[in-house]
Amino acid sequence: MDIKMDKDEIRTILACLRCQRETQHRITYSSGVVKTILCEECRLEIKIDPIKLLALYGEDLVKRVLTKPGRITEEYEKDFFTFFLNIPFRIATKPYRMFKEIRSLKEK
Repeated sequence: MDIKMDKDEIRTILACLRCQRETQHRITYSSGVVKTILCEECRLEIKIDPIKLLALYGEDLVKRVLTKPGRITEEYEKDFFTFFLNIPFRIATKPYRMFKEIRSLKEK
């Protein structure tokens, strides 16, 4: 995969929805958020709606919160020693990590 990066744009090979094959695409972004994806062959441009994206992110966040107990149980059962060593740090830093995640969404 060939990735070329400019200031606010990445060019890469993606599967085009219209061409139905892998073609060169230009992905433009701002503040780390994808704004548009353009097929350089057929010129199909997909614009990303930040409001809808935020709504989808909210749904994802709810799913992550609801599935957290099960994921923690899996980690515990898989490797108790590593889980036991990491859990105090993770509990202490989780509020800060969530704050940073939510703040970055508001800024964008």
